[in-house]
Amino acid sequence: MTSVVSAPPVSCDEETRVDLVLRGGRMGPLLAERLGLAPASSHVLDAKYEPGASCTVLHQLGSELITVRLSLDGDDPSDGRGVVVAPDTRAFRFPDDPSLGGLAAAMDPLWLGPRLGDALGTDLRIHGISFVRYRPAKRATLRVEGWSRSAGGPRVRRVLFAKIYHRATKAAAVYDEACRLVPWAEAREDLALAPAVAFLADVPMVVHEGVTGTPLDELLRRGEQSGVTRAGAALAGLHRAPLVSARERSIDAELARFGRRAAAIERVAPTVGEQLGTVATALVAARPTVEPAPSSLVHGDCKPSQFLIGATGATLLDLDHCGLAEPASDVGTFLATIRQQALRGALAGRPGDPLPAEQRFLDAYRAAADADDRFVMSARWYQAVALCRKALRAFARSPRSPLALALGAEAARLTLEDP
Repeated sequence: MTSVVSAPPVSCDEETRVDLVLRGGRMGPLLAERLGLAPASSHVLDAKYEPGASCTVLHQLGSELITVRLSLDGDDPSDGRGVVVAPDTRAFRFPDDPSLGGLAAAMDPLWLGPRLGDALGTDLRIHGISFVRYRPAKRATLRVEGWSRSAGGPRVRRVLFAKIYHRATKAAAVYDEACRLVPWAEAREDLALAPAVAFLADVPMVVHEGVTGTPLDELLRRGEQSGVTRAGAALAGLHRAPLVSARERSIDAELARFGRRAAAIERVAPTVGEQLGTVATALVAARPTVEPAPSSLVHGDCKPSQFLIGATGATLLDLDHCGLAEPASDVGTFLATIRQQALRGALAGRPGDPLPAEQRFLDAYRAAADADDRFVMSARWYQAVALCRKALRAFARSPRSPLALALGAEAARLTLEDP
């Protein structure tokens, strides 16, 4: 989480209630008392604040993960589950999550082992399950370690990554698309994908085999940029993939959402909301007028953390958001993430120049995709779109952070002038 600064001028009631659930120091003692836990230090891991609707916050209290959901519009989707900790505010101890019904069972090796072994067609003995990432009410990613043995075969160590979804239809689509893409990618040298090896519909869960490589974001933090070139080539490879998804990722619909979300933010934080609303309007006006490129399969959430860099190529992770759109949208999102990390560093007193890494990635992609100057114009516009998206998300995670304004200002600059 980004450090907290002065509070925005929100309405008194909403300000007070949101302020409570977003402060680990204040919520920690309250959660310990209401849930019967030992007092411990508490801090916020993640949050999603939707003005006038809800605020969902993931707290870590000692070794416990606790989701706190504040309803601001009277809508309580928890069906009475959880523990009331304040008016219209309920707390859920991990792995209890009303929207992820299979999460608690999936954390139990004795429950998961036989079911996952049946799906894999092997005898699987799990000796460790740990969570990798958790977004309350959305998804949870688990690392599953154990040993498997097929009939008459040797015992083999397995490292699997299991992702649990809030909807079975979403999980089924992800599994189907991965199963169709992985065989295609196996014939390529520039791009690898993590094999999807199992689907448990009743959880619902998609399981991928663990893959090796160094995360690109880790390399960038160390100042190593060689992996950026491989990532650019790998993304160009993905954009040649079969169209395994029918989901259209409409940029027009997204820009309309930007406007609605900015208007909601303006009600509680006028400076941030007005700025992001202005950016959303400017993005529509500045949209490249050249004929849009034909839609291809896109990753949909392309950023350095999605790439594992190996000795010769790159593995691209997490195809949850793939769909059909202009290839420049993926490139712009990747460039925006590099720019975002530079802004984070500057706010923390660690200024850095993002342009060399951005240009290296763009050059590698262009060389592999044979992209012209018109593509660069579109990619830079999509970079501004992604920065606006990230600004909206930054406000939702931490309304008092200066990051939302910084990202919005950078989106405006890219929209109105050359980068």
